[in-house]
Amino acid sequence: MEFTISREELLQGLYLTQGIVERRTTIPILANVLIESSDDGISIAATDQEVGVRRRCEAKVKKKGALTTNARKLYEIARELPEAPLVIRSLDNNWIEVSSGKSRFKIVGLDPKEFPAMPSADSVHDNQGISIPSTLLKEMIERASFAVSVDETRLNLSGIFFERPEAGQLRLVATDGHRLSMITRSVEGGSAAPGVIIPRKGVGEIAKILETGDETVRVQIQGGVAHLSRGAVELSMRLVEGEFPDYKQVVPQKSERRLAVGVEPLLGALRRVSIVSSERTRGVKMQIEPGRLELSSINPDLGEASEEIAAEYEGAAFGIGFNAKYLIDVLSVLGPGMQVEIGFNDEVSPGVLRCEGETDFLYVVMPMRL
Repeated sequence: MEFTISREELLQGLYLTQGIVERRTTIPILANVLIESSDDGISIAATDQEVGVRRRCEAKVKKKGALTTNARKLYEIARELPEAPLVIRSLDNNWIEVSSGKSRFKIVGLDPKEFPAMPSADSVHDNQGISIPSTLLKEMIERASFAVSVDETRLNLSGIFFERPEAGQLRLVATDGHRLSMITRSVEGGSAAPGVIIPRKGVGEIAKILETGDETVRVQIQGGVAHLSRGAVELSMRLVEGEFPDYKQVVPQKSERRLAVGVEPLLGALRRVSIVSSERTRGVKMQIEPGRLELSSINPDLGEASEEIAAEYEGAAFGIGFNAKYLIDVLSVLGPGMQVEIGFNDEVSPGVLRCEGETDFLYVVMPMRL
């Protein structure tokens, strides 16, 4: 196999593989990318047998074929070379030669026949698939992914729950047992369908392919595998097995007390006050009174801090404690200049955060005793 490709085109293809290939694996081929020729260029693929990505790249193919080599080393080589076309060709015994200008590298490869097969979106016949603008899906993932559990023992919480509650709707829900984020948006196509759990690693790779551009993303589910395609990129991943909790039971039906405050002043005050909070609990107390909100933190080992900000509130004064990180995380993904409403019932009930003017996003966070 031999082809010529621009440095930028190769880097874009290899970039998407870096989070997927295994650093330490008992299966050496999983550390490699598979490069195959096509009629109009090449494709670059990587998989860890749970998540797989394939990107089509423009290239001048002189000799068709396939090769596989270490994904990270090829990426590092391409990144350090000057801006000029690269020539890549396969040698005897699966070795690979990379040349650009006066630079030449020979790196070890493996037999491409050993590379594991990956599901392809071309083989999916799911009429219930949906199409969604990449900018919209990116926003939805940003507003949900931070609440995904990192506890490896709770597999059913280790991803985002993708659900179609009604025809023409997509809902993303994530929770770690202490907080829950839910966002619903309108999409093209697809009837109501049960939800599936997209794994945390897969969510990270979806976010990566949504970083730039505004092409429509096609999402399809079949046989325990999710497929996403966008432009020249195809992404596939095995779904998380298990049943996602009944999130509707977690959301309070009503809130007797409501506090309205700007995102930026609340976020800034939380970041400052939480500096002296305990590293383990990040506890911050909210003292809420008509027209004002006082945030405070006391740590016997470090000291104490407090800050008062203006807020809209009518009702009896009361105090409630939260893990500051849980509030900082959600406020950090909301737009500047936005106003949020936080609903409460009492000092031991969950707080419900909503964005002013948005009815399809909410965030539930459990309080803590301080």
